[in-house]
Amino acid sequence: MTAAASFGPVARSGVSDAVYVRLRDAILTGTLAAGTSLPGERALAEQFGVARHGLREAIRRLQQARLVEVSHGGATRVLDWRTHAGLEVLADLAASPDLPVGAVLRSALEMRLAIGVDAARLAAARATASAAREIEDFVAGSADVSDPAVLAERYEQLWRLIVVAADNLAYRLAYNSLVLAMNQNAAVTRDLAAPEAADLPTQRALAAAIAAGDTDGAASAARLLTSVMLDRLASTVG
Repeated sequence: MTAAASFGPVARSGVSDAVYVRLRDAILTGTLAAGTSLPGERALAEQFGVARHGLREAIRRLQQARLVEVSHGGATRVLDWRTHAGLEVLADLAASPDLPVGAVLRSALEMRLAIGVDAARLAAARATASAAREIEDFVAGSADVSDPAVLAERYEQLWRLIVVAADNLAYRLAYNSLVLAMNQNAAVTRDLAAPEAADLPTQRALAAAIAAGDTDGAASAARLLTSVMLDRLASTVG
């Protein structure tokens, strides 16, 4: 089955980027359904009004993101992104104007809570003395900060230090994707995160638990912090 969607010309600047975004959003929203085949290269290039090399670059990026599969015969088939794509697509989902922000953000925050709690536990078990001291000193340095925007940036950096101290590469990569996705809607997420960023007593308790090697205490403090955004989102969209 060939996809029925059609596309108009894109701007000449950033041709492959524009084509990629159009096709990506059509796939993520279901306009281009999984299992359908894209029109041939010539026909699709004519629809977008672009040269074929720009279209090929866009298709290559879609293939790398596991949103499409290119067969040996040259046909390009749309994949089910829920089954094939990786976490890097989360930021694309958050950036798409055609998808509900609340559902995407809820998923990101639930994953953030799960990773945050376990990363804090692992940091308490694995952090070197210098890493633990850096976390404690970093939290102490937030005491004199009153600007909410600066507190938000420091809070993001605090969690990066904790994830690094956890010594789990998968968590580090996942954290990068989560931050990128949340920053797609920074006006929303910064407001939701404000109480967490300003909760220095719990941040100090978390840092102290990591320094003391208290895995349960670190996990408890992390859960107390990272559940706030999720609860506030639920009350906002509910």
